[in-house]
Amino acid sequence: MKLHSQLLCRLAYTAFLMGMLAGGLALGQEIESTEVDGDSLRIRIRAPRIELERINPDGSSTTEAAAANNYQVVELEIPMDSPTKLFRARVRLGDQDFGSALRPIVEHGTIPNLDNIRPSSINLEGHTLTLQFPPEHTEVRGKEFFPGGFPLFLDEGPLRMQPGRAPGTYSAVLNDGVVRKFRFELEAALDRLRGLGDGTVPVYADRQLTGRMAVPEMNALGDSVDLFPFRNTREIQPRASGGGAILGGSSAVDPGKSLLITDLSVVNDPDRTWDPFNPNALSYIDPATGRPRKWTFGFLMEEMCNSSLTGVDPKIFARRWIDHFEQFQTINFDDVPDRQGDVQAALIDKWEAANVAEGLDPLDLKNAPFRLTAIVNRVDLRSASGYAAGDAGECRFVFCAYDLDTGVHKPMTVIFEYGVPLGTCLQIKNWAQQWQQLSGLDFVSADPTSTFNADLEDLTDVVALANADPSKPNGSAINQLRSNNFIEPFTLPWTMREWQITGAGIAPSHLTAVTTKQTPANSKMGASDLANYLNTFEADILAGTHSVPLSFPGATPFLSGKSEVPTPGFFWNTAGIANNEARHHFSLNTCNGCHGGEAGAQLPTVGGLPLDPATGMGATGPSSSAPSFVHIAERNATAQSHLSRFLTGTGSALSDPVSGVPRVFDDLTRRAADLDFAANMPCLMLSLTPALATRSH
Repeated sequence: MKLHSQLLCRLAYTAFLMGMLAGGLALGQEIESTEVDGDSLRIRIRAPRIELERINPDGSSTTEAAAANNYQVVELEIPMDSPTKLFRARVRLGDQDFGSALRPIVEHGTIPNLDNIRPSSINLEGHTLTLQFPPEHTEVRGKEFFPGGFPLFLDEGPLRMQPGRAPGTYSAVLNDGVVRKFRFELEAALDRLRGLGDGTVPVYADRQLTGRMAVPEMNALGDSVDLFPFRNTREIQPRASGGGAILGGSSAVDPGKSLLITDLSVVNDPDRTWDPFNPNALSYIDPATGRPRKWTFGFLMEEMCNSSLTGVDPKIFARRWIDHFEQFQTINFDDVPDRQGDVQAALIDKWEAANVAEGLDPLDLKNAPFRLTAIVNRVDLRSASGYAAGDAGECRFVFCAYDLDTGVHKPMTVIFEYGVPLGTCLQIKNWAQQWQQLSGLDFVSADPTSTFNADLEDLTDVVALANADPSKPNGSAINQLRSNNFIEPFTLPWTMREWQITGAGIAPSHLTAVTTKQTPANSKMGASDLANYLNTFEADILAGTHSVPLSFPGATPFLSGKSEVPTPGFFWNTAGIANNEARHHFSLNTCNGCHGGEAGAQLPTVGGLPLDPATGMGATGPSSSAPSFVHIAERNATAQSHLSRFLTGTGSALSDPVSGVPRVFDDLTRRAADLDFAANMPCLMLSLTPALATRSH
């Protein structure tokens, strides 16, 4: 076959071209640098040498022309109109496009990461916005902390914060229109709050309720407004002086409709769930779509797997995940024992048998033995949009295991924890408003014409559907999958585990067992390493910005591969801890401390019977024979889940397990106030205020 003479554009570096064909443009050879320039981002792209060749009739080639230089640097500008915007460079060769990996508009490390450090105060005095980061924090005291300042992202555009004289202080001047708009919106929001309930808002230190604060009038604040933590120093109650007020009205939110939904008309909705022991169940497959119903374990697994993108069979995806329970693993040098056949016998074997009996593939997801217990809105875990890392927190589905022969629940929960991929202040605010609006609707059990479940489905679709977040592995918005399990025989310890789709390793599109965040290995209980860590990072722990490292001290493994609760009253402690408040904050934010004795996680009753406070065991009956280390209890098909005292309110204060100091928890009230804050406060405040809860719980 003869080739006609033609001119082709060819990249001179064959290896580079082959790299593009194999996996896209190499990022290091493509985008050389980025630089913030006012409200734009200047990007320098280093392009390879270009040659034009003629293809001769005999198949050989002759260079007709070539660029003078090996590389050409091209400068382009794009607007910094959204802190969450992703971009990439793209080259077109013939009819094929080649693009680099997605890159954020703001490089990692150019803005303070609020997961590691957050401002101790944010103040607007006149037109001057000032952020103070704690000078005692390790990020500030150990090195130069953003010596050139950093940008913040407001609705009105990026704002450059300049370093002040004091360590950790940064300021910028806002234009008059921004300040006027903020003060007008804040005055209206405060007027609304004073009309709710008793005109006060709760004050919290970490998750502990420490007092209440009267909502001030705008003119009482004067020219200086503390955006975070918000203070009304004239009327704040003494016990609240060390905490932070949440400028939201918990009375404007029904937690059972807008935060943690366990009502049977939702979790047993025959149009969206499937449970063969639910007398109102219709079918696993929705005839309108030919797919599993949307709130089933199987549907969520299929969407997370996203086989059209990954090529992975959802049945294999789910089976590989549950097989982790029967495989001995080592994660961060922490041994994670298998369940010695308990999960295999109680769940997997019966799952396969039920499928085979119906003529299905043994791994079909229809008979996956997991029952929906709750849908949870965790907008309180959001990232502040002003720091170029905004999201709307998490949305969670909670399932419990059950016996496919009897329908009786098993002592095991599985939680799908999705990140909400909404990054601007207005998006986050709208998300919060939609959840708050659910409080004003009836459940369909009270009003069959109610749109409650349909509106809730619209919200869960934002996170649960395939390709909900194209920037993550599998295109899934999932942050992590977690489990608590105590499968028969009932022998301690209760164990918590965590999985993520990492996008790397030998199974990049599968759920991979990872460390349980913020929790040391159980071997650190009583160890000097624990005391050294708490004393070294005391300021960070008290500020709620510590991150338990993989190793401490040095290369010594520290973070756990699983989190065990050896006794119902478990809490973290060891000799030599200098500050018990730091110990309490640390223990409360671990998996096993929060589900053990630090937070009073035990359920108030199971089956209507009180728990034995010494053992954590129920009085009688199969549904109450397992220790209650969960905040949302497992349930049988026609029963609604119980919630822990930590969530619903402890009534009388719990005593600190070390100091005896009384501590009051009522986390759903905290979340309700925060939801009202996110839905109704001005964006200037919302976009800069860090979350008051850690991602671990």
